[in-house]
Amino acid sequence: MSSGEESGDGSVSVPASLSVFGAAARPAVVTVTRPSPGGRFKRAAKAAAVFWAFAFGCVFIPGLHFVLVPGFLLIGIVTGVMRVRDAETVVRVHGVCPRCKFEQDFTAGNRFAPTWRLDCRACHNHLELALTDRA
Repeated sequence: MSSGEESGDGSVSVPASLSVFGAAARPAVVTVTRPSPGGRFKRAAKAAAVFWAFAFGCVFIPGLHFVLVPGFLLIGIVTGVMRVRDAETVVRVHGVCPRCKFEQDFTAGNRFAPTWRLDCRACHNHLELALTDRA
């Protein structure tokens, strides 16, 4: 994980920048948490259970249940494995849109990665969030 300021609840604030074509990049702060193995398992079980519930509901669809039920069961397993492997989770992304200058909290819950895309609620532009190195 990148270096950052640690808070009392175990989360870490990491500096980042928001950019969009035609505007100068603006600073942002990404808050990341490292869940315990039990917390990761609980998150994985919830993700898998959603798809397994869809699989159960598809049992009653004639004909399509031959494809939908195994598909949703498999997607549930894959999603659960992906959630268990998420060692770090983004809790909060806070910054100012470079285009419209609207300060906001962006949708969180992503896997922690060096870059990803966000959407501005005010101007509906696609923003690129990149972690900045503090060297």
